[in-house]
Amino acid sequence: MTDELGKFINRRVVSELEKKGVTEADISLVAEKGEVLVVDIFVDAFLKCLRQVKNAFRIMTGGTRTTNEVVAAGNYDWKDDMVNGENFPMRSMPEGPREIVFLEFDHDPSSEEVLAEAERQGLERPRYEDALFFGEQHPEEQRKGPIVFLHESWQFPHGNLLVLVLVCVGRRRNLFLDSFGDRWARRCRFAFVRK
Repeated sequence: MTDELGKFINRRVVSELEKKGVTEADISLVAEKGEVLVVDIFVDAFLKCLRQVKNAFRIMTGGTRTTNEVVAAGNYDWKDDMVNGENFPMRSMPEGPREIVFLEFDHDPSSEEVLAEAERQGLERPRYEDALFFGEQHPEEQRKGPIVFLHESWQFPHGNLLVLVLVCVGRRRNLFLDSFGDRWARRCRFAFVRK
């Protein structure tokens, strides 16, 4: 890190601490007695922030296109025939940007576990439209691993609850439906909306 960047971070942190009523004496006390603890906390918070920034994507929503038009614009190599305007009608959304962030796990999580973690982090559950716009606007991202959108599930006529998943099979980009009730492979990334 350059000296200039270090000074900038130091000025910003001190400024924010002062806004919260922390005095210079408080800062000196922590610097003297709690340096290791502060460094550990800062490093953990920084790494968490870095993961969130790296896993954030902006999509533009709204407009008057139909589901079939947005799916066609996604230019998939294969799509599930059940992903159509009848089963997933395009609902009105605010015109403009939405920030999509990914949650990742180091084990095979359940849908309920993923939803609980998203809630803990203050993230909003995606809509199926988010999956359709994301696939169109960030087509190469699914090549890095499956992207699961745990939107309100759609019920297949035979009873299964399904959600949209963007996945690659070989080099082929697929728009897929998968069971909400299954455990998910640890290589999956779970898309949510930052409020």
